[in-house]
Amino acid sequence: MGKMVTCSLRDTTGCRTRSKVRLADIPKILQSFEREAAALMKETGADHVLYGCKIYDADDSLVAVQLYNEPMDDETFDRVTGKARGVLIYALHNRRK
Repeated sequence: MGKMVTCSLRDTTGCRTRSKVRLADIPKILQSFEREAAALMKETGADHVLYGCKIYDADDSLVAVQLYNEPMDDETFDRVTGKARGVLIYALHNRRK
C-alpha cells in the first residue's frame, strides 16, 4: 500500500477535512490543485494563489500535506508564508505587475 501521509484541505477558517493519502498520490493531487489555482488566479486577478504546503519533520521526512485554493494579495501571502520553516510552499504568482 505504501507510506501514508496526513492530508488536510484548509481554508482561511482552518481545517475543513483531513484524511490519509498514499505518498505516491501526492504529486497528482498537487497537480490538480495547481490547475484549480490557475483558474482561480485568472478569475480573481489575485497576486498569489496558495494551493499547497508540504510539512517536513526534523529528519526531512514528509509528515503532512495541506491543500488550499486561496487567492491572496502580496501582504497576506508574505504574512502566511513568511515565517514558515520545514515546509515547501506551492503557489502561483501573478506576474502582471
